[in-house]
Amino acid sequence: MRQLVLPDSWNGGPACTLTGAAARRLSVVLRMAPGDSLPALGPDGIVYSCTIVAMDKEGVSLSVTRTVASGQEQGYKPDIRTARAEARPVYTVTPALSVQALPNPSMPKLILAVALLKGSKLDEVVRAATEAGVSSIIPLVTSRSVPKEHAAGRIERLRRVVIEALGQSGSSIPTKVADPLTIPELCACMIPASGQRLGLFFHEAPLAQASIHRYCTELPTELIACIGPEGGFDDDEIQTLSDGGFMPAWLGPTVLRAETAAIFAVASLRVICLERSSWSMTEYRE
Repeated sequence: MRQLVLPDSWNGGPACTLTGAAARRLSVVLRMAPGDSLPALGPDGIVYSCTIVAMDKEGVSLSVTRTVASGQEQGYKPDIRTARAEARPVYTVTPALSVQALPNPSMPKLILAVALLKGSKLDEVVRAATEAGVSSIIPLVTSRSVPKEHAAGRIERLRRVVIEALGQSGSSIPTKVADPLTIPELCACMIPASGQRLGLFFHEAPLAQASIHRYCTELPTELIACIGPEGGFDDDEIQTLSDGGFMPAWLGPTVLRAETAAIFAVASLRVICLERSSWSMTEYRE
């Protein structure tokens, strides 16, 4: 575990009490004790430092101190057990490695709009997207996806998956899972604005008008990646996305499962944005 994710119920004050699974994880799984400190990510996206004040059967009491201005700071986070109090000789913990802070390139806010998939497939997509620093995940209701009425309990489970992934990965971006939207609803609330927001929808057919690199030449402040269900978006949905300002993108000639396409798309966009300063848009011809 790389960081604690403070609960939404926390009021932002200097103290926080954990109960339930979060408290058990610190006391039973990680075997932490009063005096131990650990990094934490608040619901507001700010990074905090917490120290365990007390532990009992009622929960874990923490003191909370703000450490940086925003959660966008990038850096290596070792396992939180490396911050156990030195006075505790019971455990032998390898000291955290001295690692320089990672570079913090300008990154757009990344939003993943992905169809409601069957079974636990969406769980893995949400976990991977959270680890990759996606800001918001929007489940989509499409003609070929799981119906909206079947998604009620799944959204809360996906939000728990996000909390686990944030804690394990140490991501400094507080990923949120939104309520499900239809394609028209998505287009209405996220109309791509020129120079500010780039919307891409991924399709198995080569509909793309440009490469993903070229779409990202002018780096927007927000990137929206739309992924359909098994079978993809239907013709009406493609037309609605196109009319709403979304551009078609292509991931290559092989047909990918929906969950694979979602992770592939996020990875592609993230690498392109991170390494943007090192690649050239010059096209070479023989």
